[in-house]
Amino acid sequence: MATAELRLLLPLDRARDAVASTLVEQGFSVQPTASGSLDVTRGSLGTTIVAGAFAGQDMHVRFDVHFTEDAGSTLAAFEHSTVGGFFKGGAVGAAKAGDVVREAAHLSGVRLAQQGVLQGAVPDGAPAPSPTPDADATYAIPAGPFAEGGAQGYPAPTAPPADYAAVPPGVRYGAPAPVPGAGPRTNTVAIIALVLGFVVPIGGIVAGSVALAQVKRTGEKGRGLAIGGIVVGAVMSVLSILGAIALFALFAFGAASSSGAGSPMDPFVPPSEQAPAEPDESFALPVGSCLDDVASGFITSDNVLDCAQPHTYEVFQSFLLDDGVFPGDAALQTEALDRCGAQFDAFVGIAYADSTLDYSYVSPTEQTWAQGDRELLCLIFDPAGETTGSLAASQR
Repeated sequence: MATAELRLLLPLDRARDAVASTLVEQGFSVQPTASGSLDVTRGSLGTTIVAGAFAGQDMHVRFDVHFTEDAGSTLAAFEHSTVGGFFKGGAVGAAKAGDVVREAAHLSGVRLAQQGVLQGAVPDGAPAPSPTPDADATYAIPAGPFAEGGAQGYPAPTAPPADYAAVPPGVRYGAPAPVPGAGPRTNTVAIIALVLGFVVPIGGIVAGSVALAQVKRTGEKGRGLAIGGIVVGAVMSVLSILGAIALFALFAFGAASSSGAGSPMDPFVPPSEQAPAEPDESFALPVGSCLDDVASGFITSDNVLDCAQPHTYEVFQSFLLDDGVFPGDAALQTEALDRCGAQFDAFVGIAYADSTLDYSYVSPTEQTWAQGDRELLCLIFDPAGETTGSLAASQR
């Protein structure tokens, strides 16, 4: 839906160039599109994402100007999507972006009326002081489509005519004049940077950097606040990293102490781990048993769960190995993977290559072998996490 419309007494190509020139003059970046419309942008997207609707003149605005030629005149429609402004600055940001587009259309209309190429009234826009042009003044309209700018955009505007000398340097056409005696305001992003430095340290560093750039360009107050946000954010980041390291070391020390205090004589261990077994202790895991994640590193009866509860492993097959000399860990691993793999498809209901599940094993160690342990257990599990109920015929 068009935000504003201008009708120019020009053919389409010259109308497009004339509108583009007025927008470049206002500080917008203008790019022609393949469809013949204009893609118009202004402001910093990074600043807008950080500060939202408080980005002020740096708020990122984007809109399109579409052209329709009709009987020697051309209609230029300024169209802006409120969705983009809403996501970048909330409801306030969407409203501010709409105001910018309406003001841009208004100022373009004023300039085109001065050139004598506008048909009809100038569309309403935000109130803005504007000098009265000389009725006899003439203004150049770019000759030819996308003059000199080509596909890369439009050239910078020429200096305004002499009758605009009353406009103070640095004041945009249509921008409110400074209030006499009023001092510079404090940059909003600088205030946000200091707050974020304590709450979200990285955000404080980013916002502080953005605020410094704004303060340098606009002359606002708040340089100290911006630097404070960067410093606080950096200090808090360092403290957070040191705290994380200390916490990790504490957990590692606690895990090591717990592992050292545990019983080294439990007979079974989870896949890829080994532990000796006490000669007189026996513990069996029948097919269909379910286990937790065995956080202690040793399988005991405390690790056995009802399969209806969330669990990590399920025993889906067992084998008795031949007597003889201990074959070694590598040989047992090869035999375990072969035997368990051969039973996987039948247990799950689909081929291992098509399944999201995986399997492992528990085998005798050299110490438990000497004590007569010959049982090889096959365990099935879901790499994504715990499961509930048996995985038999799950076809997963």
